[in-house]
Amino acid sequence: MRSVYGLLSVIVLLVLTWYLFVRDFEFKVTFVAKTLPGDIIETIRIWNRAQSNSEILEVDSVFSLKQILVKSNRTYIYNWRFNMLNDTTTNVMIQITEPANVLSNKLLVPFSTQSIELDARSVSAEFYNILREHLKITKVKIEGEFNLPAMFCACTTIETSQIDKANGMMKNFEWITSFIGQFKLAAEGPPLVKLISWNNKIGELKYDFCFPVIKRDSLPKVEQITYKEIGPLKALKATYHGNYITSDRGWYYLIHYAKTNGYKFNGLPIEFFFNNPNLGSNEKEWRADIYLPIEN
Repeated sequence: MRSVYGLLSVIVLLVLTWYLFVRDFEFKVTFVAKTLPGDIIETIRIWNRAQSNSEILEVDSVFSLKQILVKSNRTYIYNWRFNMLNDTTTNVMIQITEPANVLSNKLLVPFSTQSIELDARSVSAEFYNILREHLKITKVKIEGEFNLPAMFCACTTIETSQIDKANGMMKNFEWITSFIGQFKLAAEGPPLVKLISWNNKIGELKYDFCFPVIKRDSLPKVEQITYKEIGPLKALKATYHGNYITSDRGWYYLIHYAKTNGYKFNGLPIEFFFNNPNLGSNEKEWRADIYLPIEN
């Protein structure tokens, strides 16, 4: 009997030691979201920008995100973990620590409601509501394989953060359309974005913002305009509806679809935009066709 009590004592001591000195968080929140981890990460990035004292420290692909956040004059570290339950649903777990009060939180949280818990529930509820509203007005539908024809385009190259992609387009839209009109170039399709590079860990992009035009023998030369041939290429296609600020959500769906269905993609996404946000139409009706190049 003594040996049993001795063994139990050792187990309790080991568990207590792990809880107090090894486990790297004092409180956690979990919820389920009907979307992919990449969509959640980009929504966190947008939400984070609106916080007065918040910074994303690192992103590990689409599996985790680390954030420092100040709430009620307390500084917390939020470690977001993402685990896909199926093709459209993700389990989100936020492990939260308050570096200035780790030991006291661990001692008190199991027995009483502490600030770390109150703040965590407030923050997670705020974000969950933002994510829910975002999902109400966005929709991605995978259309399958598509052969994208060749097109000739007038393009300008833009470097920006991922969440500022649409702003980069808007800032350049008017002068590119003026350039096309001034030199009487014949448009041959909707404007498009062709990614040149994409670092999703830091959320940075380089892309060509292009307008398909009919190629002719003599073309005007302007410093910020380059002419490029795009396609033909085989691709997976998705249709996106929603605000163009978040059209990159279609990229994550296409990449996930490619990986889970045995496709090898050999290029970065290309987006075609069919609505002008300046006209004030319902953003739920905005449409973008998104293509992910794949091997033949």
